[in-house]
Amino acid sequence: MALVRRGDAVRMNVTYEGVAPLTIIISPAGSGPCLLETRHLSFRYEGTTITAQQERILRSIAGRLGDATFDEIAQKVPEEDQERGAVDPEEIVDRGVVTVEQWGAPDAWRRFVFRREFERNASSALRVTGRRVVTVSHGESECQYATPAIDARSMSLFCYPWIRPLAHVPNAPAPERSIPSFITTDMRDADIITGGAAKLDAVLDALADRTCEGDVVVVRSTCMPHVIGDDMQESVRRWSGRGDIIYDDVFAPAGRDLTAELLAAAIDSGKRRKRRGSSVALAGIAPGPALVELEGLLVEAGIDVVSALVPRIDLERARDWRRAAVQVLVPDPYRDALYESVFRPLPLETIEPPTPHGVADTRRWLEAIARSVGREAEMRRAWKRRMRRCAAERRRLRQDAAGVRLGFVVDADECAALGDPVKMAGVPVLGVVCEMGFGIDLMVYGDGPAPDDRPGVEIHRFDDRESLQRLMRDLPCGAIYSDLYCDARITAAGKMPFCLQLFEPGLEGAVRTAERLVGACRADFYRKYGTHGRTH
Repeated sequence: MALVRRGDAVRMNVTYEGVAPLTIIISPAGSGPCLLETRHLSFRYEGTTITAQQERILRSIAGRLGDATFDEIAQKVPEEDQERGAVDPEEIVDRGVVTVEQWGAPDAWRRFVFRREFERNASSALRVTGRRVVTVSHGESECQYATPAIDARSMSLFCYPWIRPLAHVPNAPAPERSIPSFITTDMRDADIITGGAAKLDAVLDALADRTCEGDVVVVRSTCMPHVIGDDMQESVRRWSGRGDIIYDDVFAPAGRDLTAELLAAAIDSGKRRKRRGSSVALAGIAPGPALVELEGLLVEAGIDVVSALVPRIDLERARDWRRAAVQVLVPDPYRDALYESVFRPLPLETIEPPTPHGVADTRRWLEAIARSVGREAEMRRAWKRRMRRCAAERRRLRQDAAGVRLGFVVDADECAALGDPVKMAGVPVLGVVCEMGFGIDLMVYGDGPAPDDRPGVEIHRFDDRESLQRLMRDLPCGAIYSDLYCDARITAAGKMPFCLQLFEPGLEGAVRTAERLVGACRADFYRKYGTHGRTH
């Protein structure tokens, strides 16, 4: 495709295999007639007609841009050269004018925050579970090794915030099932040569006799069936089992949101259940100690938590969702589309208080929930009891935090993002660590205004690779933030990397977070041996 900006419009030429070329015109929202609008953008197409396939592509691009503003897009796209016309995208990459992170980008040496990678893989955090959810993957078994799950059991280049390698998350009791939760058809050479549809049919026929009402069978495509032309949809159409079956074409230009469909259907199936007065349903807190502790505080205040979903989506618990008097959505930039399609349309009172990270925001979050169900006094008493239990530990950790410092590397125009939960995957990092008492060394590229006047925050400027390396090596901070796993730039400077995986919500979660950060600052392994990995 090609990109070009003409005044207040960006023109995007799109080609996709099997679909006629399409020119999409993006302009500020409200600027005139359009096919669709997002919060800040208007989308239309060039020509008088558009096919269904082209419209799906346009809507997919609009969805991926999310809440982006026109200025954010326009500044990355060159103005049209009247003599040359549209700009070749490869030339844009050569200039470093790109809209996603890439290896070899001109600013890679100073890039420590990788939000595009988080956004691109955020769906891997969602886990649909239930007594009878079966996924049938049609393809060769080696495909499972080529695309490993992004979870705490596998290595990853990026420190995704939804992976908690340091947190003990007890496994839920294994549900009773007469069929496995995942099946692969395991195509072999003969299937690839002669066609694999018969193998898929055989698997589905074997499943059909073992399913019952309420079961969900998801048939998922992989590369090989697409390459050889297997008609998977026909196999799905001939399904004879008692459960539901869904074809999930992961290669569709604008694929369906299967997770949202399954979740919405499960919630809808429980709509006739009676609601309780002081009851809530929570969305957006991962299973683990923090969720147990927050639920416990609510129960102490007389508030019943009837369901807790996202990122783990238990279809059984989802059926209790409508029993709640209030639904609580924890702000998360990577879950907002799911909130918009599934939760916000429900006829329930909805509150979205700031994310419960750090002591102050956790208290505000709990008070907002208590206020919504009339249990404010009970919550104040429960909060005081819980604060007394961990007061000594908090005082000790605050004293420890006052003796160490944390480092952040950002561009001048990105400093404000450190305290913005929307920009930091739901965690207002700078506010949380300042509340805990840590000193902050902010290494800033560029000559923008001083980004923060919080006590304990010191600003250090750099303008090239050498000056950044010198700052990281010489500043007193013991740990430096990075989204890259074991960032060699930091370890070679003798410092310990830290990331969002160390942060937990809730009061006790804040205590554990502080303890991990203090430990990262005091760890001396890289201070002793980091120079052995330094490159010149």
